[in-house]
Amino acid sequence: MTRIRQKGFTIVELLIVIVVIGILAAITIVAFNGVQQRASNAQRISAAKDYVKAIKAYTALNQRYPGTLGTYCIGESNITDFDANPDADCGLSNNIKHDYSGYTTTFNTGIKTVASLPDFPGKQVPVTSGVTGMGILLRTETYDPTGENIPNVPTIIYFLDGANQDCVLRPLVTPYQGGDFVKTTAKNSYTDIGTACRVMLDDPAKL
Repeated sequence: MTRIRQKGFTIVELLIVIVVIGILAAITIVAFNGVQQRASNAQRISAAKDYVKAIKAYTALNQRYPGTLGTYCIGESNITDFDANPDADCGLSNNIKHDYSGYTTTFNTGIKTVASLPDFPGKQVPVTSGVTGMGILLRTETYDPTGENIPNVPTIIYFLDGANQDCVLRPLVTPYQGGDFVKTTAKNSYTDIGTACRVMLDDPAKL
C-alpha cells in the first residue's frame, strides 16, 4: 500500500514564520511612529515660524508689540485639558500658563491685522520625566547676550516631540547659571525625552 504523505508546516517552521512576522511588524510600527513624530514636529515648527513672521510684521508696522507683554498663551488652538481652569492652557504641565485677563485675545487681535493666526497643534508631548509640554506661549525674559542685562525681551516657547530635535528657528536662548538667558548656537534650548524651543524676539526698546 502506498502511503500518501501529508504536506504541511512543522512546528519549527511555524515558529520561524511567526518570529519573522513579529519582527516586520515591530519595524513597521517604529517607522510609522518616526514618520508621525517628524510630521508633527514639522507642523509645530512651521506654525512657530509663521508666528514669528507675523509678530515681526506687526512690530515693523506699529513699532511695538500687540498688547501687554508678559507670560501667557498665544494663538487660538491652545486647549484646556491641563487642569480644571477653563482658560486655555500652554507651556509645561508642571508650570501651566493661561490666557490671563484677555492678554491672549488682545495679542491675537493685533496679529490678525497683519496676518492670519497659524494653527498650532494642541497635542501634549513628553518633555521630561512626568512632565509634558503643550501649545505655544509668549514669555518675557531677562537676556544677557553681551554681558549686560536686557530686561523684558519677549520669547516664543514651543515643544517638539522627541529628544534633541532641531528647533530650526533662531536665535535660540538658554538659561545660564546666573538665572538669566543667553543666546546660543545650539539647535535647541532644552532637551530630555522631548525638546523645548525658546526663540528670542526683538528687544521692545529697539523697535
